[in-house]
Amino acid sequence: MKIILEHVTRIEGHASLSVMLADGRVHSARLKYEEGARLFEGILRGRKYFDAPTITSRICGVCPSVHNITAIRAMEGILGIQVDPVTEKLRRLMILAQWIQSHSLHAFFLALPDYLGAESAITMARDNPEEVASALILKKLGNDMVYAIGGRAVHPITTMIGGFSNLPPASRLANMRQRLQAALPEATRLARLTGSLDVPDFSRQTTYLALQRPDEYAYYDGDVCSTEGYCSTPDDFCSTLREEIKPNMAAKAGLHEGKGFFTGALARVNLSSELLDETAGSILADSGHAFPSNNTFLNTFCQTVELVHALMLSIKLINELLAGELEEGKTAVGAMEVNVAGEAGVKIAAIEPRAGTGVAATEAPRGTLYHSYTIDGEGLITDDNIITPTAQNLTNIEDDIDRFVDERRDWEPTDLIQGIERLVRAYDPCVSCATH
Repeated sequence: MKIILEHVTRIEGHASLSVMLADGRVHSARLKYEEGARLFEGILRGRKYFDAPTITSRICGVCPSVHNITAIRAMEGILGIQVDPVTEKLRRLMILAQWIQSHSLHAFFLALPDYLGAESAITMARDNPEEVASALILKKLGNDMVYAIGGRAVHPITTMIGGFSNLPPASRLANMRQRLQAALPEATRLARLTGSLDVPDFSRQTTYLALQRPDEYAYYDGDVCSTEGYCSTPDDFCSTLREEIKPNMAAKAGLHEGKGFFTGALARVNLSSELLDETAGSILADSGHAFPSNNTFLNTFCQTVELVHALMLSIKLINELLAGELEEGKTAVGAMEVNVAGEAGVKIAAIEPRAGTGVAATEAPRGTLYHSYTIDGEGLITDDNIITPTAQNLTNIEDDIDRFVDERRDWEPTDLIQGIERLVRAYDPCVSCATH
């Protein structure tokens, strides 16, 4: 007998779940991503290298800035471009803003209803209005931060290869700092609430992979490291990562050293919790949960810890920019071809294309994101590979489902399906990114 759940609810995108029963007991369960191939990598081939950041930001409406910035950094690696400190800090702020809005969305609107006995965030708002109101404030804050720097809340337009087309005025950043400071108590309260929730008793030994640096809780760059001692540069890691095409699915499944792995907030905390901001670290320590942890359900709590960390770090970066650094920043035309009025007619930006391959890795909200590009001497993209967190996690999600089902074969099918849904949601999967 087969039971099919046509829509796994409260995730980004469309997925279904099939559960096989034999002799009245659960035999197996399989997750299927229902979205078709979106062919972004094919779209990019043959286009100019400076098109990649704009096009790839359309892969996802939840984390467009991270795709955009990762593509820019990969191209800058090929072209040998070093950006100024102001550009890097503004990019870092945009990534942190993406964490703030995405973590707020998943933790408080998609996952939290599971633990508060609500069917959705709408019904949850009836019994927990303060929590929902605070979560809405945090999500809007993240969106507004991206807008303040990137020119739009979704799909930024000021980011460019080599810098920014426009720098945000100091007054705008000062306003963001004030709002960040005002939101910090609410984020702290919600994170402590999430840490106090009674998560399911589940544990499965697996490998956790994330960017790591000795001097910070890595999110902008770093080496790719695992809880099993593996560590390499992003380009070396991409050369060893294998992606399998699953039957009847447009998404690929990541394998490293022949097995699945976990990337995301739980992986980052497992690898670098000692480098969290003091406030975020205290929330982690006071929760009573021991880290490193193999409990997938704690990924949501780790996201809320990172939310507090992102607020604190954003305030710090804005303070540095407003202390005088912002005035030293320079706008860059980047790699765009621009029309300039006057006798000179059409002028081309100073960046000259050159053949080469570049890889960049950034910590997106859901895990490590990789962009790899090869361009020729004319600046045309001849090869590209985009490896998203959800695609990497797919093998691990299936392995977790197998263990979860194996330990609960005597559960009623309805209860088991709800448990599997909750497990899948803990990963915060983005099916749109996985089927890019």
